[in-house]
Amino acid sequence: MHPSPANPVTGIVFRTVRSWEREVASILLADSGLPPSTDRGPDGTVLFGLWDLAASNAEALVGVAATRPLDDGRAAKLCGIAVRASLRRRGLGRRLLAEVADALRADGAERLLARPADAQGPAAALLARAGFAATTDGEVGWLYLEL
Repeated sequence: MHPSPANPVTGIVFRTVRSWEREVASILLADSGLPPSTDRGPDGTVLFGLWDLAASNAEALVGVAATRPLDDGRAAKLCGIAVRASLRRRGLGRRLLAEVADALRADGAERLLARPADAQGPAAALLARAGFAATTDGEVGWLYLEL
């Protein structure tokens, strides 16, 4: 069991990112070192976000995750995840992943796949804490979460 964060954030809501919010979400992803290619296009990329209801408009989006469906829709790929730097280490990354998993499960997905750039980096550690495991199909570096 992980200890509670020292400064928990209250008033957080989860929902998909609306079209007019995509630019802010792209900036947050880019600031975390992830490519900002998050426009919904032919690949079906979907952005999910966490919003702080008590924050100013400029800082209301505190976390974002980009996903896209794979194969016949039973699997999805986590293309990126970011939490505002000033709010890291408060459990928001795990909450965002749990909310994304619930949303994908509700849409019929059975598995969420991710491939962190650094197998020993913070993103890989976050995925491990969220329950992701190494794939067993020979694809090195890929992690999965059964939904």
